[in-house]
Amino acid sequence: MWDVSRESRHEVAPSHVRLHYERAKMLCQASGLTVDDIHYLTPRFWQYHFELISVRDPAAFTITSIHLNLCIGSIARALEHRQNLVGILEDLQTFNVCGEFMLTEIGHGLDVRNLETTAAMLEDGSFVLNTPTLGAAKFMPPTTPLAGVPRLAVVFARLIVQGEDRGVKQFFVPLCDADRMLPGVVSRALPIRPGTKPLDHAVTIFDHVRLRADALLGSPQKAEGERADFLDQIWRVSVGTLSLSIAGIAAMKIAGPIAAIYSQRRRVGVGRDGKTMPILGFSTQQRPILKSLAHAEVLHAYAQWTIQEFMNTSRDLDVRRGLAAAFKALVLRSAGVMTQLVERCGAQGLFAHNQINEMALFFQGNSIAEGDTQVLCIRLASEILFGKYALPEPRDGSSPLAQYEVGLFEEATLKMFAMDGAQRSESFDAHILPRCRTLIETIGQRMAYEAALQSEDVSPEVLDVFAMSCMLEDPSWFVEHGNRTRTQMRDDEERAYAKLLPMLPMLPELVERTGAKDYITAPIVDEDSLKNFVLSLQTFGGKNEAVLGDLPIQSKL
Repeated sequence: MWDVSRESRHEVAPSHVRLHYERAKMLCQASGLTVDDIHYLTPRFWQYHFELISVRDPAAFTITSIHLNLCIGSIARALEHRQNLVGILEDLQTFNVCGEFMLTEIGHGLDVRNLETTAAMLEDGSFVLNTPTLGAAKFMPPTTPLAGVPRLAVVFARLIVQGEDRGVKQFFVPLCDADRMLPGVVSRALPIRPGTKPLDHAVTIFDHVRLRADALLGSPQKAEGERADFLDQIWRVSVGTLSLSIAGIAAMKIAGPIAAIYSQRRRVGVGRDGKTMPILGFSTQQRPILKSLAHAEVLHAYAQWTIQEFMNTSRDLDVRRGLAAAFKALVLRSAGVMTQLVERCGAQGLFAHNQINEMALFFQGNSIAEGDTQVLCIRLASEILFGKYALPEPRDGSSPLAQYEVGLFEEATLKMFAMDGAQRSESFDAHILPRCRTLIETIGQRMAYEAALQSEDVSPEVLDVFAMSCMLEDPSWFVEHGNRTRTQMRDDEERAYAKLLPMLPMLPELVERTGAKDYITAPIVDEDSLKNFVLSLQTFGGKNEAVLGDLPIQSKL
């Protein structure tokens, strides 16, 4: 009875998966993105990632992100010298073929440069792609035929020429037809991630798969600088660090209104005379909602600034990657407010059909996708501390968030000077690594504040809520350094939120006017929608609608 094999693993099914690929195809075609848009990172490419449709179906958006940025983007870099790729890119652009990107392996994530998949060159110039061990199996790009569409992947493997390891290279590899895997390619579908729409993530093994001579996307020669060459090959991952994180802004823009409209509709008794009031009247409901909306607005301005700086080719590549990492770190930290919004919607907030928890769990995956956030922060903070390069300095060193950033880096630097200085020493691991993520988040907070301050679209009231919410994540530092007392900080917080309160009653109208309503499917925002949802549930006993449909829905906190 308790055998582990009997545990539910939420296996994927074709009927659940195909819809999301059909939507992904529609999104790609409706976007109007060309290969040039993707390759050259035009404004149209970046704008696609701001669209609210990403929260309507996060699974479909994930498919398009891999397809457009990682797969097409990687292949397009070789197009200038490889005209034979034109036909492949045309099939990908029209989504007649779905593109994948296969880099990490079961045994190699953070140390992916040590991947084990091999591609041995034969005498005629063709290759044999092989997975030598289970640890070398590719994890976790979707590769099954359940999608009902042919697939092609950019696969990273070690090029072996006459027994010589020439380093990690990229190959384009057909994986499956619309209904079956191609010879030698084995895909094992993973269980569905909890709380998210179904996507056929998989463990993929290559059993001596023959590849054409032109499957290699780059040079067969061993790179002179392997680290630089590898980072160049995975450039589109750095692009995804920024582009995929932008979707978190849309999630907060939708999650806030869902919680607000629900909180306005949901009423509780007040006193003993039968009077009721909306739970939106409580500050504990108001503040997470306002925080979500404020952070979404500030992050929108920050995203636009980061894109501009990321596209500045005069900047050092490490700095451009660092800007993307800092942006991602802050978006993930800010997106944590969605967990609070889930709780403020009570038991109903836990369910995926009410969207907020689904968005929160989907975005949790982004903390690992396109670069593990923790590792990105460790690398970036370490390189800044060791003086390898620097991110843009504060424009106004007197602002509280700039002082906080400088102060934390000074603390870390002083701690380093007290050590032996060896980066991988036990002291560095114990005292500096735990600080790295916070260090990078403080850079992001300061940059976001400055970007929003320069934007005409962000009001001072919104900016105040953003700044105070950031400061109150570490109030002890500001008290310790004489910035203000705890009481003053709480008073400032209350005043900041009070200035934004008038916008809450206007949210339903704002949602309607901005078109955001089209992307809200949560039944809890509307009495009729909730009733129809309940009536659609699998029913046991009674006469179906006669049991549930005629009963008024009681509101409880």
